[in-house]
Amino acid sequence: MGEKKENEISIFTGKRAWYELLLASIFFGAFIYMIVLFVYFAFIEVSIKIAIRAFVTFLLCGTYCLVYGFKFSATKNMLIDLETNTVISRYIIGPFSYDVKLKATEFEYISFFEDRYGEFGTNLWYVKNRHYKMYSFEDKESAFQFSLDLSNKLNIDLLDATEKGNFKWVKKENIQ
Repeated sequence: MGEKKENEISIFTGKRAWYELLLASIFFGAFIYMIVLFVYFAFIEVSIKIAIRAFVTFLLCGTYCLVYGFKFSATKNMLIDLETNTVISRYIIGPFSYDVKLKATEFEYISFFEDRYGEFGTNLWYVKNRHYKMYSFEDKESAFQFSLDLSNKLNIDLLDATEKGNFKWVKKENIQ
């Protein structure tokens, strides 16, 4: 195991609920079933007409099943290295993971906002008015608490952008 550095911030989303994993397994199972059907009709019982129909079904329904399988099984963990100002996002699906690295010169502030779907998001803003979308939350209080904790750990400002055109800087001294 690696040693924990004091200049790193780790954010873990936790495990998926059992029903989300059940849905993901159903979608992945349907995807594999469509592949098997296509292979069967294309190579074993050669029927061009049925194989084309199976391929089109596989493209349409298989893509849908694969995307929703990923949606219900993927988790996102983040690591922020304060020495190098690097944000590493790790997307995990079962035993597989994919890292996305963002190198920023200097972190400026954290903002939380309401999007057009009624969810609350958190962005990490850095030099040259660029931002990194971090997480989405269902309620304002969760987004605010996450943003406040992160802005305190990074020692940067916090912006409340939940109301369009009425952005407010949050005074962190008054909040415990």
